[in-house]
Amino acid sequence: MTEKEKLKNILINENAYFFQKKSNRPISSGRIAALFVTMSSVKIGKYLLKKVNEEYKSNGSALTYSICVFKYHTPPTFIEKFVANWVETKIAYLLIIDYKDYLVISRKNVSKIQDFLKDFKQLPYETLSTLFVDDDTNFEKFSLKNLNVSDKAIREKSIEAIDLKENFSALGANNYIVNSLRVSNNNEKISMMLNSSRINKFGKKTGIEAFCNWSVLMVDKIKAHVVEESFLSIFAEPQDYTAMRATLVPISVLFNFGDIYNDFEAGRITAIFLRIETDKGPVDRPIDLFRTFSKAERLSEVIATAGKYEILNSIASDLELKLNEASITLRSQKLRKIILRKDNGNEVQIVDYLNNHHAFIVNFDSIDLVYSNRKLFRDSKLLGSISQFMKIFKPFAGLNTITSEKGTFTATSTQFTTGSQFRFVEDTVVPNHEFLICDDLGREWADHIGIDSERVVFYHSKHKTSRSSASAFQDIVGQALKNLGNLSPQSYRIDEKTIFWKSDYVSKENGATQISRLRHGTSVDDAVATFKNAINSPYFKKEIVLVVSFISKAQLEGWLEDLQNGVAFGERNEVIQILWFISSLISNCIEANAEVSIYCKP
Repeated sequence: MTEKEKLKNILINENAYFFQKKSNRPISSGRIAALFVTMSSVKIGKYLLKKVNEEYKSNGSALTYSICVFKYHTPPTFIEKFVANWVETKIAYLLIIDYKDYLVISRKNVSKIQDFLKDFKQLPYETLSTLFVDDDTNFEKFSLKNLNVSDKAIREKSIEAIDLKENFSALGANNYIVNSLRVSNNNEKISMMLNSSRINKFGKKTGIEAFCNWSVLMVDKIKAHVVEESFLSIFAEPQDYTAMRATLVPISVLFNFGDIYNDFEAGRITAIFLRIETDKGPVDRPIDLFRTFSKAERLSEVIATAGKYEILNSIASDLELKLNEASITLRSQKLRKIILRKDNGNEVQIVDYLNNHHAFIVNFDSIDLVYSNRKLFRDSKLLGSISQFMKIFKPFAGLNTITSEKGTFTATSTQFTTGSQFRFVEDTVVPNHEFLICDDLGREWADHIGIDSERVVFYHSKHKTSRSSASAFQDIVGQALKNLGNLSPQSYRIDEKTIFWKSDYVSKENGATQISRLRHGTSVDDAVATFKNAINSPYFKKEIVLVVSFISKAQLEGWLEDLQNGVAFGERNEVIQILWFISSLISNCIEANAEVSIYCKP
């Protein structure tokens, strides 16, 4: 088959990544050829097809295209060591359309092109998200990414309908960014991956000439596009990172390792190892990276020292943030020794993988800004919602005298110690419930559970001597978010609690006590039956109550007012984090149709 026949034989979807160049000047043939050499380093034999900067005209518009197709071998994912002839054969291709000041890229089974792409810009979030939107557009699917920095919040979710404009609630939407969306215009379906600048038009596969024609239409549409407000304006607002970079001061980072877990589970990552340089050459030692990762999936503080932004974490002591001209990345020489091997045989350093998959969220001392998916966003409602947020705080003078969370115990104790937070909860809320159960320890849903005929309330308690502990607030918010679904569990899960609830409380420090876990009510069996009936009631109410002894409502209001007015104070960074946790808590409770309150000091 001739090269011309091979080109005619290639069928690809109208599905591509779009990048903006710095000028209309074409990419040189030498640079394209060098890229092909780099990304085909694993090829077997000669190129199956290679064309560099071939000229083509689409309805009078001139462009060039370059294509590289090659074969490579990769070991199957189910073997540990290389076995002769135990290999899989795969075909890879890279197609580059160079038109005006844009590149359009279609690829499959290709790696090692990130360095090449660093010189080009992805499509702006606000451009790509509104490119195919008008008054008649149906929004069929959203993949949303949460900007909240609580480690127990739902990180991502997908929502689908015939038209989400008709049934998607805007409540809490300002806490999310759109990761991808699918729209329909006159029965033409198009999806867009906003985090990777990809456009995918649904339809049959076409040849390279048709793909070139489509690429020209898309680039011309992008260049002519004027961003206007749309239904998507309910989500967090994109900001110009480059213009604001000099004013940004990171204060915290939340890592999200979901992509690496998914790639490992799907077999796209086949091995993880530590590469050690020795006198005899590099030695690869398999490691269990996921155990380390599990300890780092919570908000980490960022410390600015000597022009560097060091991340206090359990992964690597030299891990830091780097504020580049167009993006924020992670940097660590120690992590460069950890290597991921992919199913195509290519290897990538873990720090590069995390950067390429934008596996982190950054908060700043500018209260309502957050960096995610390689872009800067503003939660437009965060500052304006402070007065509403404060309504969930309920001051109790009794919390001023709290000295411990649970108190002290003896083998004959029948009550929690006076002055403990658990005793405060019981003395305060017992009259409000038919049943009150202490569910602390074990696989707890809450520290206390209040049960009524049409209402269930989870009480989560946290004691701390600090006045503004963001880490303590993160812990208790995380506990509440983790158990939101247990406010309305399946019946068998309530039954599983029966034996535990019929037991006496056992202290971790002092052992058995005579404190009955049924703190109020006729019997555990009656409490279980009431819980089940409440869930089935059409008037069922779910509530979350946080009980914190380390926050004063008046003090917090003063700090938040200082934040709004730009007044400097020592607890500023802690209070910013607390504000984001409050926003996360309220947003998630709204989605779960649960009310929320925070009992605190006056």
